[in-house]
Amino acid sequence: MRPETRERVLKAIRKLNYTPFKAARTLRHQRTKIIGLLIPDVSNLYFARLTRGVESVAFDRGFSTLICDSNHQLKRESRYLDILLAEGVEGVVFVPVGEPDMDAISRLIDQGIRIVVPDRRVKGLPSIEADNLQASLELTQHLLALGYRKLGYVSGPADVSTAQDRLEGFRRALASAGMQPVAVEQGNFTYESGYVCAQRIIDERDVDAILAANDLMAFGVLRAADEGGLSVPGQLGVAGFDHVPSVPYASFGHPGLTTVHVPVHRMGQVAARMVLDRNDVSEMISTTLIPGGTCCGSEKE
Repeated sequence: MRPETRERVLKAIRKLNYTPFKAARTLRHQRTKIIGLLIPDVSNLYFARLTRGVESVAFDRGFSTLICDSNHQLKRESRYLDILLAEGVEGVVFVPVGEPDMDAISRLIDQGIRIVVPDRRVKGLPSIEADNLQASLELTQHLLALGYRKLGYVSGPADVSTAQDRLEGFRRALASAGMQPVAVEQGNFTYESGYVCAQRIIDERDVDAILAANDLMAFGVLRAADEGGLSVPGQLGVAGFDHVPSVPYASFGHPGLTTVHVPVHRMGQVAARMVLDRNDVSEMISTTLIPGGTCCGSEKE
């Protein structure tokens, strides 16, 4: 092929968003028996449990699971959506980093590929999520009932529905009690961001408790408290969300974390069934408050 002809062909491919996925290279309607799973962080035990739930259902149905890790990067996430299309997956369980690439999603949907979103919401796509707003409201009320009054908060990414709902629940609980947050810092659901955000709160504000939008960030808060010489729960109450154990947390020797249990393994199972059964009905699952030793009553003083 002459260079100028090749360039015209490549230009046409880019213009038409053509993707030579595997199914088309064999028989167009041949089933691959593969579903894709795209998550933000494979090292996060929360998503590891979600993965186990998805994989267990897929395996029982005779499907393989292709697991992709976007590493909290939108560009990487968009690339993986195209890779899943190229691999000819029959469905995708998709946990977006933030506002996803709707063009990439449309390319999948145009090929009849079912997409279900667990743990988060994306407009136009079926989802399975926890009642994060109500759970966060109840968690905050629990700390208020224990006697905490100067509450700080480490939130998740502003463009993630889970983080939005949990922050809103926190604010509503305080507003109902005629109070305002002492500080709100934005993290990104990672241990490191929880640590950095808590350092800022502890250094700059007078707080007696810090709530974090997930357990990984709460473990970072515990590290910041430890390094700042604050006893937990004597001088600082700490609460998280998700009920996920962590090796870094265990190393501090603190009592169990006050948190909210999210049945994420079941969430993964339901998401996989929704993909395989082509179910478009969104579902919300209940959570459970887990009181722990990182918060205590008014006798803390």
